[in-house]
Amino acid sequence: MEAIAIATGIEQFLHYVMTGLADTPDAVSVSRREDKGALIFDLHADEDDVPLLIGKSGVTVTAMRGLAQAAGARHGMKVGVEIAD
Repeated sequence: MEAIAIATGIEQFLHYVMTGLADTPDAVSVSRREDKGALIFDLHADEDDVPLLIGKSGVTVTAMRGLAQAAGARHGMKVGVEIAD
């Protein structure tokens, strides 16, 4: 599978999860960039929704990171997920 298709699939997955969690789903977006050989997904949401995305003790964002990293690792890609300011 091509790297762009994998990255797009991960991006769509993250967007889907975020819109399900957010109180303002229209304000949710995901962007991606490359940094030191890793593909980083930046999660953007309404300021009031950020705590929902992080979850209690960071459990929610940690789960999203783990799934994104596993999907990338399966195809030899290094992946990170960050919540943008």
